[in-house]
Amino acid sequence: MDDWKFVERQIVVDPKGRQWSIAVMDVLGQDGDPEVPDTLLELQHAAGRYVTLIYSGSGAIQRETAYPALDDARRAYDYLRAAVADGRIDPSQSIFREDLEDGF
Repeated sequence: MDDWKFVERQIVVDPKGRQWSIAVMDVLGQDGDPEVPDTLLELQHAAGRYVTLIYSGSGAIQRETAYPALDDARRAYDYLRAAVADGRIDPSQSIFREDLEDGF
């Protein structure tokens, strides 16, 4: 995971002393899959180009949420950093691909 290209990334320690990497990634800013043409990849991620991630030291993704705009992803990133540090969010309780439009 640490080899990926991130817009921002920080290691945060939760109240139990566990370290978590919290990051914002531009999906289209990665080297990409040579089997998928760039235009197809761009269409696949048009609704969620920017992704916030929380992952453990072993690289296991604990939380992943997609956002169409970088500003939204950065706000979520700032919230996640603070919420993990103060215990409002426990990354050991995995959540994947939250869809903010569903209202769940």
